[in-house]
Amino acid sequence: MSFKSFLISRTFFIQIAIAIVLVVVLMLLAMWGIRVYTNHGESFPVPNLAGMSIEQAEQLLEEKNLTYEISDSTYLDSAEPGSVIGQVPVAGHYVKEDRTIFVSICATAPEQVAMPKLTDISFRQAVNLMQASGLNVGLVEYVPSEFSNLVLGQKINGQDIESGVLVNKGSRIDLMIGKTSNGEKTVVPNLFGETLNQARGEIASLFLNLGAIIYDATIQTKEDSLAAKVWQQRPSYSSYDNVELGASIDVWLTIDEQRLTQDSDLEMENDSTGEN
Repeated sequence: MSFKSFLISRTFFIQIAIAIVLVVVLMLLAMWGIRVYTNHGESFPVPNLAGMSIEQAEQLLEEKNLTYEISDSTYLDSAEPGSVIGQVPVAGHYVKEDRTIFVSICATAPEQVAMPKLTDISFRQAVNLMQASGLNVGLVEYVPSEFSNLVLGQKINGQDIESGVLVNKGSRIDLMIGKTSNGEKTVVPNLFGETLNQARGEIASLFLNLGAIIYDATIQTKEDSLAAKVWQQRPSYSSYDNVELGASIDVWLTIDEQRLTQDSDLEMENDSTGEN
């Protein structure tokens, strides 16, 4: 049989049909194998691990055929040491079996830093140095001295603290600042609308002390206190008034937006009239 005759023969068409069927079967088998290998369509939501101990989280993830890896640890006052405080992917995100969940846990103790030497430098230099070390300004006490605004002592909880000693990151350092007897004064800052941390920083930058902290009834949780803003202060802000260095400023805080809006109008009126 010639080649031309073979191409138009029944045998050739039968072989073509068999080849097509084989290709289709192989493709279907390959697709089925891929679906089985990748667990196609068998994803499920990641459980919420927040607040669990690492042992509890591990057990729950094992039940769902998931693995975990600790990616970070951070100390939080509000969390139980060793508990989960974050995860990636987040809870509710759909994943497949054998996926690794990266978790952050609460460290058993806060990070510590070496106490810097703050004495014999200016107050502003001391503040910058503390911020670079992750420390905060506590009480600022002024003592008589011939060197104005020079740091004469550093304390934690009323106790002298030497440079080089390890302290918890975020600790508040009390400073004793030299003050001459010429009655130096500074302006009263306008703290309205600032968070407590913002107000604390501005008060310290003007060589003043933070006095009483009063939260209103809208503050119910720690998250509320962090989000709260100053709506009232004593002494009140006025562009015409000054106070002596070391004076205290009391602040009232709220999360009531209506109160903040109403008092914002009052602050603007006081600014224009020079009233307290």
